[in-house]
Amino acid sequence: MQESIENIFNQSGSIANAMPGYEVRQEQIDMAKAVSSAIFNSETLIVEAGTGVGKSFSYLIPVARHALETGSLAVISTNTISLQEQIINKDIPFLEQALGIDFKAVLVKGRHNYLCLRRLRRSNLKQKDLFADEYEMREFAKIAAWSYRTEDGSLYDLDGDPNPKVWDMVSANTENCMGKKCPHHKQCFFQKAREKMKDARILVINHHLFFSNLAMQEDQKTILPEYGLLVFDEAHNIEDVATEHLGASISNTGIRYLMDLLFNPRKQKGFLLTIGGQDSMEWVELIRKQSDSFFKRIKEYFESRKLYGESGSLRIRKPNFVENNLLTPLLKLVDSLVYAKRNARNKEDEIEISAFIRKVNAANNSIELILNQALDNYVYWIGCPNHKGKGKISLNAAPVNIGHILKDSLFSSRKPMILTSATLSVDNGSFEYLRQRIGIDECKELKLGSPFDYKNQVRMYIVRNMPAPNRITEYGEAVAEKVKHYIELTNGSAFVLFTSYSLMNIVYEELETYLNEKGYNILRQGTGLGRSKMLSRFKKEAGSVLFGVDSFWQGIDVQGKALSNVIITKLPFAVPDYPVTEARIEDIQKRGGDAFLEYNLPEAVLRFKQGFGRLIRSKKDTGIIAVLDSRIINKSYGRQFLNSIPDCEIIIEK
Repeated sequence: MQESIENIFNQSGSIANAMPGYEVRQEQIDMAKAVSSAIFNSETLIVEAGTGVGKSFSYLIPVARHALETGSLAVISTNTISLQEQIINKDIPFLEQALGIDFKAVLVKGRHNYLCLRRLRRSNLKQKDLFADEYEMREFAKIAAWSYRTEDGSLYDLDGDPNPKVWDMVSANTENCMGKKCPHHKQCFFQKAREKMKDARILVINHHLFFSNLAMQEDQKTILPEYGLLVFDEAHNIEDVATEHLGASISNTGIRYLMDLLFNPRKQKGFLLTIGGQDSMEWVELIRKQSDSFFKRIKEYFESRKLYGESGSLRIRKPNFVENNLLTPLLKLVDSLVYAKRNARNKEDEIEISAFIRKVNAANNSIELILNQALDNYVYWIGCPNHKGKGKISLNAAPVNIGHILKDSLFSSRKPMILTSATLSVDNGSFEYLRQRIGIDECKELKLGSPFDYKNQVRMYIVRNMPAPNRITEYGEAVAEKVKHYIELTNGSAFVLFTSYSLMNIVYEELETYLNEKGYNILRQGTGLGRSKMLSRFKKEAGSVLFGVDSFWQGIDVQGKALSNVIITKLPFAVPDYPVTEARIEDIQKRGGDAFLEYNLPEAVLRFKQGFGRLIRSKKDTGIIAVLDSRIINKSYGRQFLNSIPDCEIIIEK
């Protein structure tokens, strides 16, 4: 790859020769040069590049050049599967053809994504004891038939999502692996994937796997080999994903699921039947009963104190707020499994029992850690997502300030690191907020605009005289009227973005009859239809109107006329009673800081930028943005929201 970065991207370069209609983008060249420089000088680089710059090409070319010339390994981490697939199936193959080189890139998936042939064979022999009903038996038969056809043995190659319990009995994982002693070692799908990783120069993974890997470093159970260069695309998600993986969580459904795998007394099925584990079955039955009473008391505690709020969660401020009646039976279950392991009939049974011992111990340790509040600078809370105390109830812990942890475990390295996204800066282009939140002291910074012509592609409407958002009913009624008005301007084809389910439901109930009479295809989050299916239907059915909350503000790419209208119903300030948000605010206040200016406002500005970015995804896209929250022009801080987005036509309405 002798061609210079400038030449590769210019009008007579390799990319132009391979791509009909290619247009030179100076922003793309500037980013590629900055990435090259950061890699050469072993620096950390933060790059905000607007939509349409072509970020992936800008880092892939210098990353591949460095990896192939030096022989060092590069890791590229994304937040979404869609971007992973774009990089590995589209961008890299195109660049390999255009540049005439093999990038030696491999998509890395977690071990649990792979089928284990040894466990498949064992489950086939024991299926009458393992699987609870005909449905699970059919699911197993489908996986068994697929095992003869699949090339890579991963979930990516399987049509549809398998039943979780069945997959748990046949999937690969660290605890169940026999390594080279396994009779299927040479055919092992996961080992084949690892061999490909050894030959690779670029590994493409997702943030969840990366931070799961980082969390396991102390246990030396990492899946990633030593690497010399790291790229985070969609880097605005780093703090949230890292917080999730460096925390702990245990739920009533998780305990029940684990016990069902061991033994389901109602259906007389489960792993313990395959090893003759009658002693353990008694403890499983007791744990099921004790778990019901344990989480019932947690639910009662939640309901007695959770008087209002949106988050479906309650902060736990004192240790041991309920008695742990699961401690003894969980420990007794472990003892009985240890005894069963000593008397196992064969090595396979021994390994399977060991895996369950680790799982039961992990569940017990999570409960103890959270109830005892054993970790300083962590926040602890009860989760009850459906707001009514029914269904899943969880205990959770998470670090309050992930920056301190990542500074030591990740960013203190002298390896070159690239962090990029379209939404990283606040306050007229400053990266200080991002750096402070994730623990970066020294770095290079670059802010690049978008090649799109927003002044001619976007018209933004701002409503001046809306009620205060804290007057929920009045505000909801006013929002409903404005949503109706702006939907009519584009005849549907709209995302209506909310910050809470409560406001979304108020507005939907106000508009349901009207929308149905007009014949709009209405899609509403939280009604049982998954995000990807909602998005697929939105794209297929012209004039659709989608009501969405958190996950629809980012990571969505709808090009063309299908999306011509994004309505932002409220400035996206974080839910104040969410425990992690509350704890982060308290942490800033303890240090004498201004939590609104240092946390609430920059978080909201970044989310606003993400919502704005849903509309224009190509040079041909046009449409409107409607902001229904008058604070954006009536409050002094509103200017920060407007300064954060590209210049476009703005119309103020009453």
